[in-house]
Amino acid sequence: MKSEEIKRRIIEGMKEKGLKLTRQRLEIIDILSRENSHPTASAILARARKQAPSISLSTVYYTLDAMKRAGLIRELEFNDRDSRYEGDVSDHLNLVCNDCGKIEDFKASKPVPLGKVEKKTGFRVDSVRFEYYGLCKDCRPKKGQFILAKK
Repeated sequence: MKSEEIKRRIIEGMKEKGLKLTRQRLEIIDILSRENSHPTASAILARARKQAPSISLSTVYYTLDAMKRAGLIRELEFNDRDSRYEGDVSDHLNLVCNDCGKIEDFKASKPVPLGKVEKKTGFRVDSVRFEYYGLCKDCRPKKGQFILAKK
């Protein structure tokens, strides 16, 4: 999804859910729509403070939680690191680097059609999250795993 589409979708969703669009919230939305890095709440705070110096971490967390509960963003929770947030809620794979922690999106079709899951089991899927773990192209050479160039 393009950043302007993401921004428009989140703003329209907030209006539909009756969530106020304050200057601070608009700044958080802008960051989430532009960032492909899946930022943490602290990274969002640091970027937001450039435009809204009085924003607090509690405001960031409260806003992220409200948008997550409304289905407007996704929170990627991990056992060993801070949660990360993304504004693109379309189905895609997240490629997570085990070394530097970078997360990249990879657009791909779902392995199993959701209708097939429901038809076979009666389980209705409302969201999907796929993650592949490994080493990104920047960390592979550091670990001695060079990328072979295609001919």
